[in-house]
Amino acid sequence: MKDQDLKHQMNLIPKSLFENFGFSNLTEIQKKASPIILQKKDCLVIAPTGSLTIEIRHGDTTQKDRKKITENPPDVLITTPETLVILLTQAKYLDALSDLEWIVVDEVHELLSSERGTQLSLSIERLEFNSKFPLTKIGLSATVGNFEEAGKFVVGTKRKCEIIRDTSVRKYDVEIKYVDGTISDVAEKIIEHVSELDLDSPILLFTNTRGESEFLASILKDKSTIPIELHHGSLSKEVREETEQNLREGKRGIVVCTSSLELGLDIGSVELVIHYGSPRQVSKLVQRIGRSRHNRNASAKGLRIQEGSIEEQKIHDGSLDVLAHHLVGLAIQIGEISIDKAFDLITRAYPFRNLKLEELVDILDLLDSNYLIFFDRTKMTFWKKGRSFKYYFENLSTIPDILKFKVFDSVGKKIIGSLDQRFVGDYGDSGNIFVLKGSQWRILNVDEKSFTVNVEPFRGGGITVPYWEGENIPIDYKTARKV
Repeated sequence: MKDQDLKHQMNLIPKSLFENFGFSNLTEIQKKASPIILQKKDCLVIAPTGSLTIEIRHGDTTQKDRKKITENPPDVLITTPETLVILLTQAKYLDALSDLEWIVVDEVHELLSSERGTQLSLSIERLEFNSKFPLTKIGLSATVGNFEEAGKFVVGTKRKCEIIRDTSVRKYDVEIKYVDGTISDVAEKIIEHVSELDLDSPILLFTNTRGESEFLASILKDKSTIPIELHHGSLSKEVREETEQNLREGKRGIVVCTSSLELGLDIGSVELVIHYGSPRQVSKLVQRIGRSRHNRNASAKGLRIQEGSIEEQKIHDGSLDVLAHHLVGLAIQIGEISIDKAFDLITRAYPFRNLKLEELVDILDLLDSNYLIFFDRTKMTFWKKGRSFKYYFENLSTIPDILKFKVFDSVGKKIIGSLDQRFVGDYGDSGNIFVLKGSQWRILNVDEKSFTVNVEPFRGGGITVPYWEGENIPIDYKTARKV
């Protein structure tokens, strides 16, 4: 194509297209196709498509997919705080992350008051330290009360955060029912209510604990012909994914769930949300009810909120165990690093804004005395040693480590979930019956070497509900005072 023809062709294309999409010129195939298209001639354009690669990496990602992501880093990576601290020590991935320009933190309110949030805030500063570009940081949240402080958590101490609030009010179609009776009576009332509505789409039934969800689901299954499924963190990945797929396909039925379906997951259109018991926090109630009619500009169907106030999430400040872990991570990531440089990086993270230099030196002394790093007090620098890697990779998660036993269905030949060691120790005798996935199972034996409880399906007898650690949701002080 001649330069004169190309210039004429470019003039025919609105400048706004180039400005909006950041293009400065046409590709070769566009140069060939545009004059024909601009003449409104029918045509077939044959060319390889461009692509934006998006990958997900978390604890359930297979080894094969992890290797693929490391060898060919995607344009967009969706990950967790725990996985991010791994990536920050991988030389190949650090090289890819050196071109990082954007970071998005979703569901910010879930991180503010926990050590996971503290961990993430340091990881973000390590990402920025590694990048050739200043990071643009974006936080997303549907339910946060102290938004100014949440903004500081996202961007750190050296940057200003613009707060963008949607002040429109979503309407709630509300109904509150009180049942004076047992959980069995509650189940009957739920069945009656759902049957009257005769909805064709799925219904979410939230409980506060996994134990409650198992108990309620088992009764619902026994008393109703309505399809009943479960979703919580102690069910296997395969069981959870099957339920999520059924939700996306809009299959009729009730999914009894915990906070595992409260955030993030794409579950399609849900017509109704039911909450069993008190949600204990306004933010959780808003989040859970907001799951209904998610894809429509319509009222969320669920319980009523009397006030517009949402709890403030207290920032989890200065977790020194998290800091110690990241100091070892910095030594692995960077090599020899000065205390001044480390101090500047750490105090950029909002939870560590009040850290004193003397405290940092004390932690480095402690790490050095435990042979986890080398700390040179003369040069005031530190660097990794052999034991650094073992310590770092054995302490990736801030979530308390609870020993779990896999539950293996000997008939279906698959893992259906997991049980805490405490429950297995108290109740793991052969022949005992318990509930998981809303169904009864009889224990055949417990293999303590492989941490596996082998079971078979069972019908009849009483219901024994497993108990898991860390289930209770705290109540905000202001809410408790009003009660």
